[in-house]
Amino acid sequence: MRIAPLLLILLVGFCALASPAQALVLRACDVEKPPPHCENMWAVVADVSLPKQSAAAVNPTPRCGSIFDSIDWGKIVADAFGAEASPERLENLAMDVSNAFQRKLIPQITRHIRGDAASFVENGFSKMTPKAWSPSVNLRDQALCAPVIAIVPINATVREFRFLAYGEKFGDTDCAASKECSVGFCRFVHGWGPPEKTSLNGVTVYTAIFQSWSTDSPRVGRLIIFFEMPPGKLPVQQM
Repeated sequence: MRIAPLLLILLVGFCALASPAQALVLRACDVEKPPPHCENMWAVVADVSLPKQSAAAVNPTPRCGSIFDSIDWGKIVADAFGAEASPERLENLAMDVSNAFQRKLIPQITRHIRGDAASFVENGFSKMTPKAWSPSVNLRDQALCAPVIAIVPINATVREFRFLAYGEKFGDTDCAASKECSVGFCRFVHGWGPPEKTSLNGVTVYTAIFQSWSTDSPRVGRLIIFFEMPPGKLPVQQM
């Protein structure tokens, strides 16, 4: 399951023209292998890129580190958007937040984020470039981790989630159940169920943690959320 190649080209053009606070939102039927009754649905596509590591993993047991694990990304994002806009302005918003953070497209939102989360956002979500994985207690021997974050309109009905990972050799491949993605050397942590949901301050935020220990090429983690809007409503792509 992946986005059709032609659609990707069109979406790249869309992103180049989009205003800084716009989202990657499309009709569900435009996604490759759309769900049943897609004509009634929308899709928000959220992704994040992680660079390759410089050394191979040893006895890999993926971990992100206690500082990263302690961050409540859903609440932090909901609070940041709530500090910038009223619930009335946010209720129909759909957005790929993680990509916008990585590309530094929404400084009006990130200025409200403080502490360890602000450091991760500023550094492009990569915790660090580790020398290697090993059973060592060295805190640098860890995976690269990033939150994949999407906002869905607060009154929308979510119908389906999809987890995918991209690698240069194999393209987009499926990810399932907190296991290593078929592209290799990456996974979604806690992928055994839906992404974590946070509804607060007029927005609904979904978060999944993507983790990579690849040395051959960067990895991209992608979350697609299919949803239906209330009758007469449309998702908005900017605040």
